Amino acid sequence: MKFFVRSSTKRCPRLGVLRCTEGKSEVEIETPVVLLHTQGGHIPHITHEVFKLVSKEPQILQIPLVSMHSFKDTMTYYNGTISEFIGSKNSLTCLTLHDPSNLTKQGHHTRDKIPIWTKRGKVLYDADMYMDVVESFKPNMYYLLSDGDTNKTSPQKRIAKAVEQTVVFNKQCLERHRKSEVLKKMFVMAPIAGGYCLKSREHCIDRALFIDANEIDGFLIDGLHNNGPEVEFLPFEEIKSILEFSVDKLPPEKLCSVQGCWSPLNVIKLVQCGIDMFDTSYCHILTERSAAMTFQIDTSDENNDYEINLRHHSLAEDFTPIIDGCECLACKKYTRAYIHHLLTVQELLAPVLIMIHNIHHYLRFFRKIRQCIANDTLDEFENFIAGRYENYQRKTTSSVEDKIISENIGDNI
Repeated sequence: MKFFVRSSTKRCPRLGVLRCTEGKSEVEIETPVVLLHTQGGHIPHITHEVFKLVSKEPQILQIPLVSMHSFKDTMTYYNGTISEFIGSKNSLTCLTLHDPSNLTKQGHHTRDKIPIWTKRGKVLYDADMYMDVVESFKPNMYYLLSDGDTNKTSPQKRIAKAVEQTVVFNKQCLERHRKSEVLKKMFVMAPIAGGYCLKSREHCIDRALFIDANEIDGFLIDGLHNNGPEVEFLPFEEIKSILEFSVDKLPPEKLCSVQGCWSPLNVIKLVQCGIDMFDTSYCHILTERSAAMTFQIDTSDENNDYEINLRHHSLAEDFTPIIDGCECLACKKYTRAYIHHLLTVQELLAPVLIMIHNIHHYLRFFRKIRQCIANDTLDEFENFIAGRYENYQRKTTSSVEDKIISENIGDNI
């Protein structure tokens, strides 16, 4: 797999293409792109067969090791690839360490090893163990092992340790990569650690490029957060200087990636900084709180809300689709009232339908981003989404305040 960027200008929205010719008929995926976040090899709530009803375009599945650790021994004896093992042989795959939709526990550090938190507890991985997994899984892309356990509040000692560990892991993993016939055609992404310290980021980047920049196909700007739903509400101003500094230091011809449940508005801001690759973990956390994306993407869209909570009692008799005119299966076949009913009786079909809609809407959103970059209208689209988001925040704040006032009046009576 190779990455080709149309513009080598730094710190700006850019179009590119990921091209894969190995083992499959030639596949081209345009960037900015979003990886399909999976757990246990499947998109949460959706089977591979159902996803074919959402999109027939080639996609890249994000395979977090934390959710696939239990299959590690099985994959050692399995001759095929991880995409074949999970029943999606025509999909491309990208192996990552953590699940961006779940909060990664802080601490529990061990020298030369990284903890991952599986359903059966903590498991420690060193570089050799991790590369054994990469060789047995045979993904199309993978991130090198890293220590990304930093956030806004991390002390300098923790940041320095994260950089030291990440540099060592990068070196050890690349040594294995050079020696392996299985790995040599895979797309390699090097994580950049350093928390919120510019000097530490610079040191990590310099060391990554010193090892061998030619063997690295892209970079992951890691260590900005500890994953989980809270990333949706991370103020962009907190990470802006770190992102801009990192992108400026990285080679412009390389793919640049971030992970996390970024809100649509922050996704656009990240694209404006030159980020090329994201994931759909945001769709998952939205579905878990029974919310559907409804923000307007094209002028033909009739809905003005940013998102709606399908559990809200006002939707009990709303016999319209989630979005009028939406072409997803959920909107074409079902109504808000029906999905509200399914949620009320805790029917498993409810999150399936919500996830179908959210994934469909998010993929449309990324197509719109690429279109806006091509037409040089991304600034206008950002302002439009920002306006919808601000209206949503005002309504949410007003609703909460009204509820508190109502409860206080009831208590006084």
